[in-house]
Amino acid sequence: MSASDAICDFLRAMEAEGIKPVEPISTRLASGELIRFRCEGDGKGRLNSWAILYLDERPAGAFGNYRLGIERKWKLGSDYEPLSRDERAALQREWAEAKEKRLEERRRSEAEAARESAEIWSAAPMVSTLHPYVAKKGLDVEPLRQHENKLLIPMYDRDGKLWNLQRIAPDGSKRFLRGGRTDGLFCIVGNFTRRGETCCIGEGYATMHAVHNASGYPCIVAFSAKNIAAVARLWNDVRPDLNFIICADDDSHLEKNVGLEAARAAAEAIGAKIAKPLGQKAVA
Repeated sequence: MSASDAICDFLRAMEAEGIKPVEPISTRLASGELIRFRCEGDGKGRLNSWAILYLDERPAGAFGNYRLGIERKWKLGSDYEPLSRDERAALQREWAEAKEKRLEERRRSEAEAARESAEIWSAAPMVSTLHPYVAKKGLDVEPLRQHENKLLIPMYDRDGKLWNLQRIAPDGSKRFLRGGRTDGLFCIVGNFTRRGETCCIGEGYATMHAVHNASGYPCIVAFSAKNIAAVARLWNDVRPDLNFIICADDDSHLEKNVGLEAARAAAEAIGAKIAKPLGQKAVA
């Protein structure tokens, strides 16, 4: 059995569990690194699936899907023929070239989205108080803007550069600019006034706006569960004097409480406290 056969066997094992990638991942699997990808049934832009495969003398790996609550280990039978040194080197070169092409395309896409974000933001007027989402959530319109019928939330990096916009439709559905950067980006609600003050970090803008209004603390919006740890580490590095509280989203309606687990991981990473929604026991 060849390396390609081993990869195919691994993919069949995933598909048998209901994890069917929406695009080819064979070359990425051959890298031996952990990869994330979208599978059939996932929402647009959601990378709920993950996998890692080692093509050594006895191929083995693991895969899973957060939405489905699946986590499995995998190992090939004994009829596998190990790759020769030249075959392994050729495979690694192929993967490295493909990876560089993906990175270059990603950099180009993110730069284009950043330019588009700046153009939209600079031309957009202040959001209307009649916008359904603004009215429903009781948001302060002064720091926000509107493009057509969508509320705009700016997404900055640690240097203050605008990279992307979260666009919120009247029905509350949220979208980022296609191909734009999201990792490590944030938005601030409120103002920092002194060293050593308390600061809250959470996922959604409306949630953190409510936290700010209730507490008076400056709040940081991370926009997603997968981004909250990166934002928490970034701010802990920049402002180690602050007392951070991670505000967890309660995703108990899902098989895996992604919001709570992400908040716990972020809190552990920087030694912060956790605040949970009403109805749940608070965690220090």
